[in-house]
Amino acid sequence: MSTDEPEYLKAIRRTQESKKGAPAAKPAAAEKAAIQSPTEREAVRWAREVGGKDIKIGTFKPGSKCAVLVHPITPFGAPQVSLEWVADREALTARYHAAQGAGENVLGSYELTTGRPLSAETVDGKLVFTPGQPRAIAKAETPERMIRKAAAEAALLAKTRRTETFGSSGFGGKPGGGGRPGGPGGPGGPGGRPGSGRGGSGPAGQGNGGGRGGARGGR
Repeated sequence: MSTDEPEYLKAIRRTQESKKGAPAAKPAAAEKAAIQSPTEREAVRWAREVGGKDIKIGTFKPGSKCAVLVHPITPFGAPQVSLEWVADREALTARYHAAQGAGENVLGSYELTTGRPLSAETVDGKLVFTPGQPRAIAKAETPERMIRKAAAEAALLAKTRRTETFGSSGFGGKPGGGGRPGGPGGPGGPGGRPGSGRGGSGPAGQGNGGGRGGARGGR
């Protein structure tokens, strides 16, 4: 590096070298829990109903079959309720025991495999879990199902629009006009009666007017 290099170029070089040694920042999405399956989303809904909307959702561990809602007990401040994921009921039992020793209050637990909240009680010195009522778990929409649903809605909308169009325009045609009036009667023969013209009559649009000539004269 030249000693007579401008100061601003030296500053740029120092900034570039410092960036090379700095570790890459982790994306924010990777730090958040990836709640994707319907059973996981339902567990989160249950936890928010029990612990409040501002609970802390722990990072989901693949293969977890249970979840536990824990509230730390401290003399200072208001600690945040957290939802933790555990492997199975055995791990859930161990987490209950650890909470008792750490001064934490377990607000409840949930089993993902059955979609039921679990109530815990000690029976003969052993922790026993009793499943509650199953929760309604919404099924995930597949792309094929979404396409079929959109096509059905579009067909129904098009049918409704056609009905409205026909109803507004009507099916009736133009009203028919009256028939033409009859012509004058022809002259009568010698000694005969003068002819009388009779106009044709008919329904609207089908009139057949036309006069007939007078009768032939008497012989």
